[in-house]
Amino acid sequence: VVLMAALSIGHGFAQPTAKKDPPREVPEKDYLQEMIELVVEANPTLQSQRNLIKEIETISEPVKGPDLALSLKTGAAVEGADDGWERRVTPTGGLELAIPLYSSAKKRKIALDKLTVQKDLAKVWQDYYKLKNSVISDLLTKVDKLSSLKNELDSQKKLLSLLQHNLEAFKKQVEAGVARPSDLWAISERIMIIEETKIQNLSSQLATLKREVAVNLAGARWLELLEMLNQIGRQTQPQE
Repeated sequence: VVLMAALSIGHGFAQPTAKKDPPREVPEKDYLQEMIELVVEANPTLQSQRNLIKEIETISEPVKGPDLALSLKTGAAVEGADDGWERRVTPTGGLELAIPLYSSAKKRKIALDKLTVQKDLAKVWQDYYKLKNSVISDLLTKVDKLSSLKNELDSQKKLLSLLQHNLEAFKKQVEAGVARPSDLWAISERIMIIEETKIQNLSSQLATLKREVAVNLAGARWLELLEMLNQIGRQTQPQE
């Protein structure tokens, strides 16, 4: 009885639970994986290589059976009578069926032809996977570059917002005689440099690089890839 009571008392105390971080929001779409699938499907170089593979795979194998040769022979036979005066011409003809022997040399040729096709097919598949890995690697490198440019652009925009806020505060201080007008001019000049030079240049670099990546890697479907590239930086937010 005492043991049961002790257990009941023990279970009666609430155990402290460890504080858990709020779950990180998972993007609705994995744009990176979608981009890879789109590029592999639409890239002109990879499409050409896949077409070459299909051509080699559809090459018919050499005929393995013997060839039959059917020929018709016609002629005439002259027959003479016993007295030597009367002769008759009798037409003759016949069909001939030739069945050539299936030589070992022909067997070797067929085997070599088949082996050549298999080697060619293995080579183009190997080339295809190399090209595919190269294209995907190029895409990932460009996406990483775009992400870096986007982060740098966001940082400049935040700095601009902070300076603009400070500018308004300095205006009030100058009007109140607390701050010098030269300080106000220094902030205004810095805002102009950031806004007109850095932010515009970064925005232009981003737009140009996105278009180049889309056109070069996705061919006729470049607009689809461009739309996906525009999602960079929108799906995930930095953790506080």
